[in-house]
Amino acid sequence: MGGHAIIANGTLSPDDLTQAPDFGGVIWWGDAEQARALAIGLSQRSGEIIPLITGYPDTGHAVIERHVCIDTTAAGGNAALLAGNA
Repeated sequence: MGGHAIIANGTLSPDDLTQAPDFGGVIWWGDAEQARALAIGLSQRSGEIIPLITGYPDTGHAVIERHVCIDTTAAGGNAALLAGNA
């Protein structure tokens, strides 16, 4: 997923969503009929599932969180042995 924001002012067709570059979600505040059409357009994309957010976005939809895990198994569980390589 890219780190780009796509902001559309005006008309955006469901077909536009199937061809747009990667993005993390679509926010739609409007009528249910258009929301359904947009959801169908999103469902026709290949790759990751992209959510259609129809309410105020919560942190889970609007913030990217990354985790780093260091496997210390190869060092016998001793993280100090890996510290010199970090």
